[in-house]
Amino acid sequence: MKLTIDKFQKLHSIATMEMDEIDKASNLVQILLGKSVDYVESMPLKKFGKICEDLKRTFDLKVEDEMNRPPRQIIACGSKVYHLNFDIKNPFNTGRYIEVLTFSKDDPIMNMHNILASICTPMHWSWLKMRYVKDEFNVLKHEEYADDMKKADYRHGYHAMVFFYLLSQHSTVNTMDYLVAQMNLRKGNKKRLQQLRKISQAVSDGYTTQKR
Repeated sequence: MKLTIDKFQKLHSIATMEMDEIDKASNLVQILLGKSVDYVESMPLKKFGKICEDLKRTFDLKVEDEMNRPPRQIIACGSKVYHLNFDIKNPFNTGRYIEVLTFSKDDPIMNMHNILASICTPMHWSWLKMRYVKDEFNVLKHEEYADDMKKADYRHGYHAMVFFYLLSQHSTVNTMDYLVAQMNLRKGNKKRLQQLRKISQAVSDGYTTQKR
């Protein structure tokens, strides 16, 4: 069964609620299967237990496993296709990097679709070239891209979330050096750079808190 980002976020929201564990398990299975309360309550106990085990494995994702798995750069979101950019160099500009850090700070799991929308480039099929080709990224369509990303496999969003977390943890200095150099070359806005540094620090602090 394909688990989309939208469904994964709904499952995560229920999993973090304060409620009776049996009721929580029932609600999780309802969301996963898209079935009613009556359907789940009439389900054979063995089948219910197996689904709960599958759910547990879904939430037991390991950071190390995700980073050892090469990222998918071209993904399908329903009927649409997007390219994901994991390189913060050109054309991944400062503004898009700030977006990713901001979404990563404010509940990264519930913002997986927004993180992907900030690193994606829409694509279309070219009959002339017989392959998918990139379109222009339109910053005004971020919300549209994010809605599309909800239809993507949740592992793509999780991988992007982990990737940028590790980037902020282990490569912040190098990233900042690169962005400072680029902004100096372009006579960039110092206020924007200060904002970038502030958000980077906040993201690092936020993830440290979540891991405790």
